[in-house]
Amino acid sequence: MSAERFEKKETIDLRKRYIGPSCKIFFSHDPIKIVQAKGQYMYDENGQRYLDCINNVAHALKPTTWPSD
Repeated sequence: MSAERFEKKETIDLRKRYIGPSCKIFFSHDPIKIVQAKGQYMYDENGQRYLDCINNVAHALKPTTWPSD
C-alpha cells in the first residue's frame, strides 16, 4: 500500500528501540503491520482489511492522578 513508509523489519527495529517491553506485539513470530486505518477498519501492508476491536482509549486517556474526594 502507498501509506507504508518503512519496511516491516525496520518498523519492528524502531519499535524495539523506542517502545518499552511492557507494550507487547501480537503475533510476535510474524506481526501484522498496520499501515492505514479508516473508520473501524485497519489495513496491513498487503491491503488485508482487519476490524479494529481492541479498545485502547482507556490507556490513552487514563489520567496520571485521580482527584481526591
